[in-house]
Amino acid sequence: MSDLNFKLYQATPETDTSYIQLQVGKGKKKQPSVYMDSNAFDCIRGIIWNKHREFGNQKKINQINNDDWHRILIGFEEAIVDLEVCTTPDQLIHILSIPNHLCSQKDSIFEHKKELQTFIKDLIQWIETHLKKEKYILIIQND
Repeated sequence: MSDLNFKLYQATPETDTSYIQLQVGKGKKKQPSVYMDSNAFDCIRGIIWNKHREFGNQKKINQINNDDWHRILIGFEEAIVDLEVCTTPDQLIHILSIPNHLCSQKDSIFEHKKELQTFIKDLIQWIETHLKKEKYILIIQND
């Protein structure tokens, strides 16, 4: 995971790696979207699942409503605060509820802690902007 990419893209990334798309609405028409590397998303996947237990890792599309997103956003904000005082990779793993398959890469993730915090802040801002007008935001896994 040395190629951590904590960036949000407004268009489909030009890459061979898999990515995650967040799309406003219920997916019935072309709506605004944001894209991120699936490895970056894996670093926040546990926070989403902790706040919205219906979130499925195996589902290609997860439709999450406004109320559930507000709970997830609280989890993101708590993670940003906790990451600020985090001093070890083990603490980071606990804060983010990192999936087991990423635990072996905790040192690399810890080295990118600041980029991760900025990534989460940018994601919060994008989600909050769109939740003002829409009741749903989809998480679409493109592998």
